[in-house]
Amino acid sequence: MLGNGFCCMWLFLALFIACVDLGNANRLKHVSKGLQIYLNEFAVEIKGGNDHASAIAKKHGFINTGQVGTLEGWYIFIDRRIRKRSLEHHTGLRHKIRKLKRDVLAMEQLKIFHRVKRDPVMSFASKFPNDPSWDEMWYMHCGEVNSSTCPCSMRVTDAWRAGYHGKNVVVTILDDGIEKNHPDLRDNYEENASIDINDGDSDPTPRYDPSNENKHGTRCAGVVASELDNHICSVGIAYQARIGGVRMLDGDVTDKVESASLNFAHNFIDIYSASWGPDDDGTTVEGPGALAKAAFKNGAINGRHGKGSIFVWASGNGGHNKDSCACDGYINSIYTIGISSVSQYGYRPWYLEACASTLASTYSSGELNEGKVITTDLHSSCTHLHTGTSASAPMASGIIALMLQANMNLTWRDVQHIIVRTAKPTGLKATDWVVNGAGYNVSHVFGFGLLDAAAMTHVATLWKQVPEQKECITNPQRSNRPIIPSTDDSRHLVVNMDARACHGSEFEVAYLEHVILRISLTHPHRGDLNILLTSPSGTVSNILDRRVLDRSKLGFTEWDFMTTHHWGENPMGVWHLEIRDYPRHARCGDQHFCESNARRGTLEKWQLIFYGSSTHPQPNFHFENCDAFPQEHCHPECDGCCGASSFECRSCRHVVTLQGQCVGSCSDSQFVDEPTGVCKPCWSTCGTCDDAGPNNCTSCKRGYTLANGECVKLCSQGFYLEESTQTCRICDQVCKTCYERSTHCTSCRDAYIFTGNTCRPSCPYGTYFKSVAVGCRSCNISCVGCSHYSTRCISCADGYVMHRQRCTTDCSRRYYPDFRKQICRECHSTCKACTGPFPNQCTRCSANRVLHNGQCQTICQDAYQGHFLKNPCSLVLRYHWCQMAIFSTMCCQTCSQFGPNSVVNDDDYYYGAEYNEADNAI
Repeated sequence: MLGNGFCCMWLFLALFIACVDLGNANRLKHVSKGLQIYLNEFAVEIKGGNDHASAIAKKHGFINTGQVGTLEGWYIFIDRRIRKRSLEHHTGLRHKIRKLKRDVLAMEQLKIFHRVKRDPVMSFASKFPNDPSWDEMWYMHCGEVNSSTCPCSMRVTDAWRAGYHGKNVVVTILDDGIEKNHPDLRDNYEENASIDINDGDSDPTPRYDPSNENKHGTRCAGVVASELDNHICSVGIAYQARIGGVRMLDGDVTDKVESASLNFAHNFIDIYSASWGPDDDGTTVEGPGALAKAAFKNGAINGRHGKGSIFVWASGNGGHNKDSCACDGYINSIYTIGISSVSQYGYRPWYLEACASTLASTYSSGELNEGKVITTDLHSSCTHLHTGTSASAPMASGIIALMLQANMNLTWRDVQHIIVRTAKPTGLKATDWVVNGAGYNVSHVFGFGLLDAAAMTHVATLWKQVPEQKECITNPQRSNRPIIPSTDDSRHLVVNMDARACHGSEFEVAYLEHVILRISLTHPHRGDLNILLTSPSGTVSNILDRRVLDRSKLGFTEWDFMTTHHWGENPMGVWHLEIRDYPRHARCGDQHFCESNARRGTLEKWQLIFYGSSTHPQPNFHFENCDAFPQEHCHPECDGCCGASSFECRSCRHVVTLQGQCVGSCSDSQFVDEPTGVCKPCWSTCGTCDDAGPNNCTSCKRGYTLANGECVKLCSQGFYLEESTQTCRICDQVCKTCYERSTHCTSCRDAYIFTGNTCRPSCPYGTYFKSVAVGCRSCNISCVGCSHYSTRCISCADGYVMHRQRCTTDCSRRYYPDFRKQICRECHSTCKACTGPFPNQCTRCSANRVLHNGQCQTICQDAYQGHFLKNPCSLVLRYHWCQMAIFSTMCCQTCSQFGPNSVVNDDDYYYGAEYNEADNAI
């Protein structure tokens, strides 16, 4: 009986489970057939506002969750008495509420819609890739549920889910070749984007050797475009991109080789990825040659049919040598996108070089306990050991390929703008993060942050091309200022430049992109230098950090340092250049010795070059589809947003400007309008204020003075008051003060003299007029007076003589100094050098003359040499031709030695006979 009971119990449980499973299967079957699933939520349209809607909901057993977005009068009611998801359409409660026709206008139970993307491409969300190393590609999984492998996500898979895989984008690897037949690359290989410049053919296959030296390009190519779902190795960032290779590093690398590589197929290739550069030894200062520089510029102007080639460059692996990518001219180019590395846990990798020209970062290797990058390798294999910025640059190239698929009309500058706008600093551990004058977070270690593929592709779809690029070149500042070595911060060299940024001209830059510092300086130990550049907005670019291994005495000559840290700022105002010299003990035994001229450097000249636009690069930018934008990427001041910037908030956490920008607090020149919470501007003359109107100023703008709460116009020296606009306008550069218009001078700057409301150059004797910016400069020590430049003398100092508009203590050959008249006089025509004008005052003679008693006498020699006769002049003697002028000249030595009537033997002029001077002796 007990056994039968157990059998019945097990039979009952089996039947129960079977029924449950059958019910679930039938439910799924019904769903799959298209039967509708209803929710316990109702959309209700009610008059009378939210409070009235809540009262009706409460009365009838519903919960009012609030208004539907911005749809006034529409609310969502939840009924907890019915299932959240059901196949039944509940009508009883609906009819009960709709009886209140006076208040309830409409009511509808919500149901689930089935929507299908109109894209034949398989959605990545439908399954995981079958590539064997997928689970180990930690840099692809950051940010996933239960994933703590890295602090911030590049959101590559999110971009894939949005439909961006790099299709129709061409990426080429500039390197030592790529293995085009690799099974994880061959279907994406693009022959038209490939060439072998080293061997002069079209096949970029690397040269194989026992050490696998030429594996680098193949590894970089796999990071970009390894195929998806082929059961091989890994997955590339842009796994549908076309991948090519330029084999150019396995041989002699010249400027010609580099330029040919950079401009190869530039209307076919979209992105050039380079993970190489000058030696990262901590001592090298080197950049592209003239051809490669021209190739960069040509690619930006003419590449991609005028949209500009995109050059992605690894920032360098010299961190262990304390190197700086500021000394790498490729990263310093405005045309390259300098890419840095972030380790798995968000740290600066040990090999990383920091500099102000880095634009952004991607993941790569770090410490031993942190992950590396998985990619293709030589001999159709796979490696889990790809490392360094060599992995980061192709990773960035792949992400940019996704962005180009979203918008192929992006220019090379659009790409950089979008990177700056969307890169994320979250979780990247660096001590130098700052917010620049335009509101962007930036670091010398990581640039503007980690690339965000989802944000970049989304922004690209709505992006409008930026305005024309402007280039403003300031005048070189020649300072010749000593760089005093110092171990503290009190004696560093600081020089300033008041930049107008070409204001009012066709080259005006009002919104910065790149800033070039071009500098020339001498120094006995270049690696001791630290160079800082501070913008008018107060943002500091660490242009050059100390390089302890760099003991070069060459300094810098016309070297271009580039910084991106002032992106979006206005360059007008005073820029500060600071040069710090921290001497090593081996260089300076004591402070006095260290400050000697032989042990210190000199800043010879410097200038700034501004690149950007004269108008806002993206005015009124906004996202048309707010729901598509990831809310976790909103600006911190946003309470919901339609984009990443503070101009794209749905509402603000604190206050909002009149332009629609959410900010933490109003600026100094604004006040908070209490009823609305909007930052409103002070009166135009106020610096700060406590309310609107001209009498509520608490401080004044420059050119005004405060009087009983009102700012009264008072233009500073060098400005004049424009009556029509009541604004101070700057005087002409030559005027110290002016009136009514810029050229109406009332006094002049130094080096000018005032005549008839104008200023003309006037320098004291012993000086010369250099330029408007510089003024008068002293003549050279050899000159009493000079013009145009310091050594172009008008008259000479004592002990000097004038020669070819210069004063010297010695004259060139064929001249002698006349110190009484202070000029160089010409020697006699027979002299090569002399002490006076006469022929007997020679001190040196030309090759065909000999000095004798102060005179240069002609050396009498026979002119015939190498004739088939051993002594042709013997014929002249034989036939008494010495009396003829032509022969007496050509056989001067023979004719003068033997006389015009001398006779010689026939043997003396026969062919092949040896000439013996003793046979001709008299």
